[in-house]
Amino acid sequence: MKTKILTIALILTGVAATAQSNSRDQFVKQQAYNEMMRVVRQMEVLESNFSSLSDRVSRLERGGETSALKSEIEALKAEIARLKAEMRSQRKEIVNDIVKRINTAQPRTPVSGGRSSVDTSNCEQYVVKSGDTLSLISEAFGTTVRRLKELNGLKSDNLRIGQKLLVPAPSRK
Repeated sequence: MKTKILTIALILTGVAATAQSNSRDQFVKQQAYNEMMRVVRQMEVLESNFSSLSDRVSRLERGGETSALKSEIEALKAEIARLKAEMRSQRKEIVNDIVKRINTAQPRTPVSGGRSSVDTSNCEQYVVKSGDTLSLISEAFGTTVRRLKELNGLKSDNLRIGQKLLVPAPSRK
């Protein structure tokens, strides 16, 4: 099961690698990798539950022929089938979501004006997502953490999901 997930991750990484290699692509790839690792952890929990149920069924099958045991075995087999179907469904949804995120990297909106005496004329807006840090964002936009803090009047490195930040716009050549 882990092998299939890692294979999907490699395929997704290959798809993402066909895009231009720049810092934004690296940022998107890192986000996709983080999401894939979260999915792998979820799949490990589901596999553990599945394994536990399978072990219980095996013990019951070896334990005797009473009708109560047979009834419980059938119930457990039904639960195993339900868990397998749920795992397949979740895996498909997660892979589709990751592919969608990679293919539709967040559009950037140019921003004019400023928050203080800092020049923000060549900036755009970025919305903070789960897992973002000033360090990752600065790498993705080719700037420094210090510059991001200046542009946004930040006194600490703390970010909130949904927070809007000014980031340097890409240079047009």
